Amino acid sequence: MKHLSNYLIFMLLACLSVSVLASGLKVRVFERGGNAPLSGVAVCLGTSARLDQFGASRTDDSGYAIFNDIPQGPLLVTASRSGFKAVQENIVTSNMDRMLVISLSSGGGGSQCEVGSGIVSQQTGGLDISHFAINNGASQTEERSVTLDNRVDGDPNQFRASERADLRDTQWQDYSGNAPFMLSSEAGRKVVYFQVRRHATINGADLEVLSPVVHDSISLRP
Repeated sequence: MKHLSNYLIFMLLACLSVSVLASGLKVRVFERGGNAPLSGVAVCLGTSARLDQFGASRTDDSGYAIFNDIPQGPLLVTASRSGFKAVQENIVTSNMDRMLVISLSSGGGGSQCEVGSGIVSQQTGGLDISHFAINNGASQTEERSVTLDNRVDGDPNQFRASERADLRDTQWQDYSGNAPFMLSSEAGRKVVYFQVRRHATINGADLEVLSPVVHDSISLRP
């Protein structure tokens, strides 16, 4: 290759492991013109409207910033560090893990990725449901209408729930920490499955980050 970008060496590697819902991105940063990796570089993964929408991290001593469970579609990577010119690169992720190698030149300016100072921290686009209970953990109910009480680590904007474990044909609804749900009419033990996501439509592409599916049960009295 005769000519390299002034700011970026871009490399995509397909890995053997495949995730149906999301993939991982590994970013490695070097100083332009040298072989030494750069630590402490702020790396954001998101969109032009919100640079860190799907995560923000600082590179470690080996120059790596790693993002797990990222959505598939067009994303914007921003890398910045004091004393260097910031770099932005548009990428398109798929259902396979990727690697992006970035080269920063000395100087300043450009869009800045903001990550808290101090110990290197990583935030991924993942969502984790830390609490889920039907009617605040009640063991039984006489009413079919119940609430799905939940707490989520992350920033979901939609949820879906079903008595089907595969959640097939279940519609997404606006997220609520006390989501309403209607149990099926037959009396007996009911198991409800619950999932949240962060969803956005950008440039015509649907991007989503999904949580694991959790469940709880309650008995419907006749």
